[in-house]
Amino acid sequence: MIKFKQLLSLTPLLFLSLLSLPTNAQTETVLEKINQTGLLKVGIREDAVPFGYRDINGDLNGLCLDFIAVLRGELQRKLNKKVIAIKLYKSTLFNRFELVGDRIVDFECGPNTIRAISDYNIQFSSPFFWTGTQLLVKAENEQSINSNSTLENVLIGVLRNTTNEQLISQKYPLANQVEFQGVTGRFRGIQALQAGKIEAFASDGILLIGQALIQGLAINKDYVLLPKYPLDCENYGLILPKNDPEWLNFVDSVIKNSASRSSFEQWFGETLPQIKDIESFCQTQT
Repeated sequence: MIKFKQLLSLTPLLFLSLLSLPTNAQTETVLEKINQTGLLKVGIREDAVPFGYRDINGDLNGLCLDFIAVLRGELQRKLNKKVIAIKLYKSTLFNRFELVGDRIVDFECGPNTIRAISDYNIQFSSPFFWTGTQLLVKAENEQSINSNSTLENVLIGVLRNTTNEQLISQKYPLANQVEFQGVTGRFRGIQALQAGKIEAFASDGILLIGQALIQGLAINKDYVLLPKYPLDCENYGLILPKNDPEWLNFVDSVIKNSASRSSFEQWFGETLPQIKDIESFCQTQT
């Protein structure tokens, strides 16, 4: 199972709900700014298990916190600073690009599909995770829900205005889509699956695994993902300010180091072989 844990020694920590976003242009690089201020500002989700989420106690958790800790350590070494403070900002599907493009934060960590985006002053890091659209179904229905068929009249839950919704519409036009929306949409969709109100829920496989396990569902026992390999493949990257190659190269180097990879893998426990299998498959598709 996914190993949920809290980040240790991430202090001082301040989590801000944004009321307004200043847009003052800054010409200094991110590394220059951090060197001057001793402050790293990061956007993080709280609705995207296991990347960033609130646990049952309301505490912020997620593998992005572990990555931030690794990156801070590398920053301390690079800038020769003993102390680098961290300020966390709440990011969402709706403000994540503005947070970075307006230089409110130095980067945003979450399930962000790498793609061309011209409307914002942002760029993506190298990939740090690979996944794709899958269907979560009850194990007892695995044989009757054939992802290679048309899935005619099958009730499939989707999140509104997502690439998953678009893909399901294109691949299974005869299925009956049930839309969920908002930051709790995936949570409520999986609850609907448990209650038998829908027969499948479609989303990125890793987000399905994370949300199912936080709700106490036994993946590969009572619930399964279909098909074995995703219907499409997406790679996730960190969102970074555009036109700052030094910061991009530094972040990419942290993504690729062994400490980051080890930190990521500790979250997945028994599902790690399945995660790695999907990653290997998707890397061959790009």
